Amino acid sequence: MSSPAPLQPQRFRPPHFENSNPPTPRRILSPTRKAHMSASEPRPVEANGEKPSTAGKIDIPPPKTQLDKIETAKRTAAFNAVAAHFKSEYKFVGIGSGSSIVYGVEAISHHLQNHPPPEHHTNWFVPTGWASRKTITAAGLTPIAFDSLPPNAVLEVCFDGADEVDDDLNCIKGGGACLFQEKLVALRSKKFVCIADYRKNQARLLTKWPSIPIEVAPIAYGSVIRELQALGSNDPQLREHSLVKTGPIQTDQSFYIIDAPFPHPLLTSADVASGKEGKGEGENGAWSVDALAQRIRAINGVLEVGLFHGLNGYETQKAGRTGAEKPVAVYFGMEDGSVKVLGDEGSKE
Repeated sequence: MSSPAPLQPQRFRPPHFENSNPPTPRRILSPTRKAHMSASEPRPVEANGEKPSTAGKIDIPPPKTQLDKIETAKRTAAFNAVAAHFKSEYKFVGIGSGSSIVYGVEAISHHLQNHPPPEHHTNWFVPTGWASRKTITAAGLTPIAFDSLPPNAVLEVCFDGADEVDDDLNCIKGGGACLFQEKLVALRSKKFVCIADYRKNQARLLTKWPSIPIEVAPIAYGSVIRELQALGSNDPQLREHSLVKTGPIQTDQSFYIIDAPFPHPLLTSADVASGKEGKGEGENGAWSVDALAQRIRAINGVLEVGLFHGLNGYETQKAGRTGAEKPVAVYFGMEDGSVKVLGDEGSKE
């Protein structure tokens, strides 16, 4: 098979692509179930009703440079996530943005060195932005732009990070200003697997992370800020470069980012079900993740909101669709060197 030229979409003409229909859905583990596993052994889990099998050791090579505790936690989580959810025969894989994903790409590269893909097979990696593409190429992997994908192609998996994750596996993303492309790639993937460190693990969103990133058309940012204030955001701010004279930060789409704080952490599904703080529709400033995401997305001038919520990839496959914003699993590297997994812990297809 000849290699396509990912930098020139008009020249991408592959002769054949495998059937990209989603696989048979598996049983989904509870998103709120928490599990710990050691840094070197993935936890075995049930899949399709079968008993867990014995997990082998994960090969994590020593880092090239000395890492602090937080970076070590990210790297350990990344190697465990890739060991559980990546296969050398995958054709298309999404690669997100941020510091955790640097280690995810390192883990994929290490895996392919030790487990080469089948003969004449090419692994294509879909970046979620400029920085993501640089990370892919620096690791010696082959990038392909999202808009160069064949129309019917589906990504086997997307690895990405998060700024904060709640008990339902809802995520805040967009701290790196790549939220629109990150959501595009997640929604084109059979499953989204999140890699993070222990600081990102919170019961509710907006517990430690201060605001919700929102990507907006430059001409509309003023009116969007006014609408956010009407929803209860106490001080929405246009994100600017540290050097003020350089102006607002622009995304890869040449849009702006507004960071919108809200006075209360966002309600989970369990909070809404209990009814103790209302229905989560803004009463007394209390919003649920789903309700607030829908309201912000409906504001004229908003391209996308940095709340990744709703169904996960396994649930959409069960419904006969493909792609979802919410991760099927989140791998948290912990302070003590272990990895905590929320969701479908280490399950392989």
